[in-house]
Amino acid sequence: MPIAEQLDRKRHRARELLAPFLAGVEPEIALPPRTPRHDRTSILYPAQLCNRRLELGIYRTGTHEIEPIRDCRIQHKALTLLGTRLGELLRSLRLPVHLESTGNGLVRGVKARVMPGSNELLVGVVVTRPQFSERPALAEGLQSVASDLRDDQGRPVRLVGTVLNVNDRPGNVLLGPHTEVLRGQGFQTDTVAGLSFRVSFASFYQLHRAAEAVLFRPALAMLGCVRGLRIVDGYGGVGTFGLRLAKAGAAHVTIVESSPSSCADARANLAANALANVEVREQPFGSAPLPACDLLVADPPRAGLLEIGAAAILATAPPRVLLVSCSLDSLARDLAALHGAYRVTALRLCDLFPHTEHVEAVTLLERR
Repeated sequence: MPIAEQLDRKRHRARELLAPFLAGVEPEIALPPRTPRHDRTSILYPAQLCNRRLELGIYRTGTHEIEPIRDCRIQHKALTLLGTRLGELLRSLRLPVHLESTGNGLVRGVKARVMPGSNELLVGVVVTRPQFSERPALAEGLQSVASDLRDDQGRPVRLVGTVLNVNDRPGNVLLGPHTEVLRGQGFQTDTVAGLSFRVSFASFYQLHRAAEAVLFRPALAMLGCVRGLRIVDGYGGVGTFGLRLAKAGAAHVTIVESSPSSCADARANLAANALANVEVREQPFGSAPLPACDLLVADPPRAGLLEIGAAAILATAPPRVLLVSCSLDSLARDLAALHGAYRVTALRLCDLFPHTEHVEAVTLLERR
């Protein structure tokens, strides 16, 4: 489908779904300078036993059946090739696949990410236990299959580390809480907007290689001048919004984040960028009172703010809220919860998921 038609459909759906809250505000969306190709910078493939053979890929729509990925126009070319190689490696080592039904087996999946600003690559295998006899061979194999990759412009992708992520918990959540480095380091560094970001294997980072142009720059433009403001950055991750706001002149930024990995990265990023007017609070958003602020930025996961997050915003009552949503459905629920106290003054759709039905939305709210 032509990208212009895709964007028209997404804007039409946003207009219809969010109509009760927009009061004449028109959803904005920008046509990209080129048709998006190979923009997704991370893969997370579950492993599955298919006809007695380990397969890696993504789930077919509405199922838990793996579709092996041999070619993809959405994700980074190097990652597609790497995913194929990882499947071949795991099969050659005869590593047993984790079975959700019984809890037996070793391999749960693989994850890899390329940093768009540095072309650094980090690769990991998700396993149920850290020690197994094939571990040295796996470390050697990962180094081999990930060492000669290139991006779609022919530039080398530089492997900086291979890791094991350990998840021994029942259920189908893929990533676990503990990561061990096999070789190199357990984090990558991205350079963007004049800032340096360390991102560990288990930490979240935007998956679109042009996220600065598609999301962050337009979001900050919606806010205008932030110099001298006290800001709370909810669900702040490694500091992707918080550091940008501090650099733009905010008087003080409080990053609130529940992930220990992301909090450690955020603190390292503050030091690396010499930003002293930022603090990191390691706690779930809404679990404790927030400091008084002039602006609150909230970038929750796909489920949205939920009741606890919306209650935290209402209790803090900042004059303005910048709500970043990766689902229009969750945005509609969040706006319903905030509508009595806040009105929408601007809405921008950010197409971080081209060629899919998903779209990110940035909504600016002002207190009534």
